[in-house]
Amino acid sequence: MGKLCKRGRDFIQIYNVDGDVRICGWKSDGFIGNLKENTLPELYHGKAARKVRERLIKQDYSKCLVDGCPYLMTDEINDFQTELGELPEYPEELYLAFENDCNYRCKSCTVHNLLKGKTKEELERNYDIIEERIREAMPYVKRISANGHGELFTSKRTLKLLSEWSPKAPVEECSVVLETNGSLFDEEHWRQIENLGQYDLWVGFTVMSFDELIYQYLSGVKYPIEKIESNLRFVKSLREKGIVNTFEIATVVMADNFRTLPEFAHRCIEEFGADYVRLRPYDNWGGQNEMEEFFMNIRNPKHPYHSEFKEVMKHPSLSHPKVHDHSGGSDQYKRTAVPYELSDIKWKILTKILDEPEQVMEVVAKISNPIIYGMGNLTSVLVREMNYRNLSPLCIIDKYKKSGCFEGIPVYNIKEVKGLENKEISIIVTPVNGLSDVYAKLKEHCIQGKIIPIWELIGDKEIADRLTYLNKL
Repeated sequence: MGKLCKRGRDFIQIYNVDGDVRICGWKSDGFIGNLKENTLPELYHGKAARKVRERLIKQDYSKCLVDGCPYLMTDEINDFQTELGELPEYPEELYLAFENDCNYRCKSCTVHNLLKGKTKEELERNYDIIEERIREAMPYVKRISANGHGELFTSKRTLKLLSEWSPKAPVEECSVVLETNGSLFDEEHWRQIENLGQYDLWVGFTVMSFDELIYQYLSGVKYPIEKIESNLRFVKSLREKGIVNTFEIATVVMADNFRTLPEFAHRCIEEFGADYVRLRPYDNWGGQNEMEEFFMNIRNPKHPYHSEFKEVMKHPSLSHPKVHDHSGGSDQYKRTAVPYELSDIKWKILTKILDEPEQVMEVVAKISNPIIYGMGNLTSVLVREMNYRNLSPLCIIDKYKKSGCFEGIPVYNIKEVKGLENKEISIIVTPVNGLSDVYAKLKEHCIQGKIIPIWELIGDKEIADRLTYLNKL
């Protein structure tokens, strides 16, 4: 049957208050349906889930979020595979992340937006349906993971489900993963779910820093760091008693806290008894604009402190075998290398066409039956230069524009394309980003031909390499 990533076979995540379900949180095509509309077995065995598994069996990770998956980032994906075999009725691992409530306001997180616009009554109705479907599956699950997709200990429904979990499998075959920011993991809150101590129990804290000002700034709270430290010592005591079997302390590596990483790792291991210290790469989940993202993403080689960051990462404390860098030590050009990079690249392409039109048109002259996709500034300049040399395109196609005419060239909305049947055409694509969606849209409307991104016309390898990377082509 072939091997595939374990998440593709065993894992189901209840992602949000709307009941959306993912087969993995690290895949752009990971959503497989909605728990308000289908049962877990229907989703687990459904068409969308099968499609993901088929891709993973081919070792195709093109739709996986590499900067989110520690196995891809560290090149350990082959060690995280299993045989597909015959699937059970229910998945072996269920990840509870549907309440979306949190007592933190972390800088890059948008989990609170998932609750916006919903009344208390609507939320409770959603929770009732989701909880009922989860309860049907829980006896058959061998591994429960939970963070509430927010903070575990403010997720009341999740805590109740955990406190009542009674799996059919033997205790020794069951395990639990709890993820928390640590602010509420004290003895009082632990009592709500202390039944989980009978299973193989993994606990993970995410702490932004032990420097109080940095911790408060990045977490968006005013809690004293002493409270987190006290809770860490409490979990350490559970670890020493064998109630907690694995204790991990993580942080998200950013420009504001990278200088504190050596001390952070040392304290996690020596003072708080962590089995692992996980250095998670920063990601912008939509809470920050391009400029804010640039200044927080210290892994970006263009960041002004990137060289200092690389030196800090050489510190002996960060080479301890218990310290795991989930970036795999790799740099990151996430989305854009610098603020407004795409605008800058567009300007460079535009300037090239205007300053060296003969060179560009020499390439265009070799293109048979050209049409142009996209009605913007680049198309405007390109069409005028082509018309001037009697190289006019057959037409211009655009997803948003109404059908009409530009500089004597027919313009078609993509839904109204005419006259291209049975023609061998070449499609010059002028947008510089989102090309996967553009290609899919052309295919959807049966517009087929040789596709030529506009950057191939200007002969600049650096621009071509960069846009190829950003578009994941």
